[in-house]
Amino acid sequence: MKIGILLTDHVMDELIAEHGDMDYFYKYIFNKVDPTIELKIFDVVEGIYPSSINICEGYLITGSRFSVYDKIDWIDRLKEFVMELNQLKKPLIGVCFGHQIIAEVLGGETKVAESGWTVGNQTYNLIKTMPWLNEDITSFTLLHSHKDQVKKLPDNATLIASTENVPIAMYTVEGHIFSHQGHPEFRSEYIHDVATIRKEVLGDEVYYAALKNLKSKVPDNEKIAKCWVEFFRQKG
Repeated sequence: MKIGILLTDHVMDELIAEHGDMDYFYKYIFNKVDPTIELKIFDVVEGIYPSSINICEGYLITGSRFSVYDKIDWIDRLKEFVMELNQLKKPLIGVCFGHQIIAEVLGGETKVAESGWTVGNQTYNLIKTMPWLNEDITSFTLLHSHKDQVKKLPDNATLIASTENVPIAMYTVEGHIFSHQGHPEFRSEYIHDVATIRKEVLGDEVYYAALKNLKSKVPDNEKIAKCWVEFFRQKG
């Protein structure tokens, strides 16, 4: 099975030597849960897209430091591609920025959160189960690092899970889109280092709370990555 990763950012230059670039995170987690999945990387920031939508069985939109409402050409082009994927009912996963841009394109709304930055582990409480979610999943933890949130669900969407800070943390659109705010591909060490670089932007209160949070919880990365694979296998 071929899955297209629509890459919307790169790791900061000062962190690449320690953590690798953004595509590495996805290659690592997919290989860990299902080595038979073949990933095709498309750097959409550079305008690189598949020659045909059908060369991949499904697609995943990554996180990004950008905001979905930024007036940038590559973001506008990605919005058009999301619309194309939706019209064809192509299996699509959105992560963080991907979660937000899907909502924005399909009738929802993304804004800066009134609560400000959310950094660290967030506990998801399941509201509605889905066929691709493991039966034992009722709550789980994912890493977050964002100031924007989906404030309104896209049209024809069903809310799957919420967190204390993020009411619209996970949703589906008609079963062919699976979208969430958290990052199963990230490790706690990476979020720690990103937060340290952004300390002045985050402010002391958010920064030190994030460091404490990262030490106290372990994210359920593999559990949710397995749900990615199950989603693509069921829908692809």
